[in-house]
Amino acid sequence: MSNQSRQNLLYRIRIQKDLEKIVGPALDRLSNLDAVISMIANLNDRQQVFIYQWAGLIAESNTELAAHFVSFAPEAFDSMIDADVQKWIDLFLKNYDNHGLGKAITSLEDISGFTIAQKNKGVRCSLQQTSVFLQHFIRGLGGRELKISGNDETYTNTEGLFLPESISLFPQPKQNFTVYKLTAAHLWAQTWYGTWRIQVLEKLTAEYNDQKSLNIFNRLESIRLNYRIARDFPGLSREFSEFENRDPKVVALWKLWQDRANDLRSPTATAIDTIGNIRHFEDIDMPALQSYQGEIFLDRIRETMLSRIEQEQIAFQKSLDKLRDDNAPKDETDDDFVAKQMLEVSDGDSDDGEPSETNFQLTLDGQPIELSDDLKNLAGSIMQDFGEIPDQYMDPMEQGEYSDALLSQNGESEGDTDPDLNETGTFQYDEWDCTRQRFREDFCTLRELVVPPGDEGFISETLEKYRGALRVIKKCFEAVLGESRPQRRQPDGDDIDLDAIVNAHVDMALGKDMSDHLYTKYRNQERNVAVMFMVDMSGSTLGWVNNAERESLVLLCEALQLLGDRYAIYGFSGRTNKRCEVYSIKDFKENYSLEVRQRISGIRPKAYTRMGVAIRHLGQILQKTHARTKLLITLSDGRPEDYGGYKGQYGIEDTRHALLEMKQSGVHAFCITIDSEAQEYLPHMYGTANYAVIDEVEKLPLKVADIYRRLTT
Repeated sequence: MSNQSRQNLLYRIRIQKDLEKIVGPALDRLSNLDAVISMIANLNDRQQVFIYQWAGLIAESNTELAAHFVSFAPEAFDSMIDADVQKWIDLFLKNYDNHGLGKAITSLEDISGFTIAQKNKGVRCSLQQTSVFLQHFIRGLGGRELKISGNDETYTNTEGLFLPESISLFPQPKQNFTVYKLTAAHLWAQTWYGTWRIQVLEKLTAEYNDQKSLNIFNRLESIRLNYRIARDFPGLSREFSEFENRDPKVVALWKLWQDRANDLRSPTATAIDTIGNIRHFEDIDMPALQSYQGEIFLDRIRETMLSRIEQEQIAFQKSLDKLRDDNAPKDETDDDFVAKQMLEVSDGDSDDGEPSETNFQLTLDGQPIELSDDLKNLAGSIMQDFGEIPDQYMDPMEQGEYSDALLSQNGESEGDTDPDLNETGTFQYDEWDCTRQRFREDFCTLRELVVPPGDEGFISETLEKYRGALRVIKKCFEAVLGESRPQRRQPDGDDIDLDAIVNAHVDMALGKDMSDHLYTKYRNQERNVAVMFMVDMSGSTLGWVNNAERESLVLLCEALQLLGDRYAIYGFSGRTNKRCEVYSIKDFKENYSLEVRQRISGIRPKAYTRMGVAIRHLGQILQKTHARTKLLITLSDGRPEDYGGYKGQYGIEDTRHALLEMKQSGVHAFCITIDSEAQEYLPHMYGTANYAVIDEVEKLPLKVADIYRRLTT
């Protein structure tokens, strides 16, 4: 072996040893290790130092990812300029923080895709640039509110539109912006024109739940939707035509499909008709999807729809019950009278005979009544799912709400049976009557129930979704443990107490004895905290609010494992003063176990928001816990409200009185709400510094953790 060959070998051995120190055993699992080391040896010194530094930084988070970085870094330097190499690293680390190791490795290995994307950067249009416009655009088209989110896959789950983070299909940014608009409109059309009615979902699930059939359905349904869009939005339809694939083979295939499925271009065609055509297209080639068409993920749609249907039925029945209550004669507040009132809905039809999502009339005892915007939107969403308002939605809420698994825990079989006061877990509380300026004694009957377990998959999905954020929260909480508090005027210590020195000098000048307590000593804070989380489970929290509450609790529980604080979680809801309920999710003695996780997942919207009695009950539980600092933190989405006049000033004053009672007993109360109107009543209820208003539901999980840290340190 020549001297040059020997030197090269020693050089490569040194590189391998340096990398092994940084990455560890993960380096040995690389199948192309020798080739990688040879390529690194051919890089200049600056590039090698760059790889060493970043490999070390990445290894602090994940050694497997660091090994993959080392493997692909030489190719990255060979394919792009150094500045783009840094952007490549930033991209796969962002994917690691937000989506996990698998997603990070996929983006790391796709160097060619990254370089192409960098070249297209000048024409690229990003979702971040267009999301505000798209949100207003979709809202203007009509239907339920659809959230715009970025995703690798383009689809709708009927509550959100999932679009690419960026689009660079065309040479002009304006064209790529238009693709965003058309994609959002086409996905919206699925929710508006009946692609995802419950009947369609059930038929597809039962008969055509295979990928080939769903792909055929997607293309056939696009034909039907394009016709509906052309009829209702001719300008938008012309834009669709401009952005269709011009490849002759693709054009010919779409023409063949349109001719064979000509019946879907009828004004009365529905998605059920589309399903009926599937079998006629199993023997011909499928055309490529247009640039504005998304995919179909039936399982995601089914999960979202079934959850929404359950929640919206509760919310709709709750709203109708309130209408009955509000329209009852002043001397008749009995529930039996309210239930006898006859509410009916008549569905309006559009010009083509299909039920209209916006044209319907609600009558009470035969008389038309004016609907609030919220109730109109709710009814419209239900009609999008069913094509009508189902008969059972018009029934009073009691049967549906008080015959579920929660009530069976206490042995009840009838929804309208008053709780047994002698039954275990049943309590009575006074309620403050601000009109009479006195308590109504034993007025509220409250029961303690346990939330039935939900799908544990929600927990893992939340942890994956907030992976990066949870790491930051935990670091903040770890810093809390490391915080030291100075103890001044000590006889010995860690530092000089300047204030004590000055006072001692003054004493000496006045002829007094000089104190020897001239030092400051630092001690770590001793945490002695007990916190009760009171979670709003009223019907108004359905949808994103309920999800955000559950996500907040997951992140808090994960982070609180570090602090060791004692905490409990209870939900609250109910209907009338005789049916007040708190739902145990975690008590002070329980650990953050699998059972607690399942209960957090199982939190679902229930009925109304009678807050005073829940505060009194949960405050008593908190008072019995031995701790120097006791906090009652409420997560809510609105003001106190329930049947029997518990609304407006009455509900606010009872809640305020309950909070004052807690304050006198040494419990500090704080409220976190997403109610945009909270400034009107929360300062009066909680005090000017004892509440926080979150302006966006999506921010709730992260804000709750930050607020908790500030409240307890």
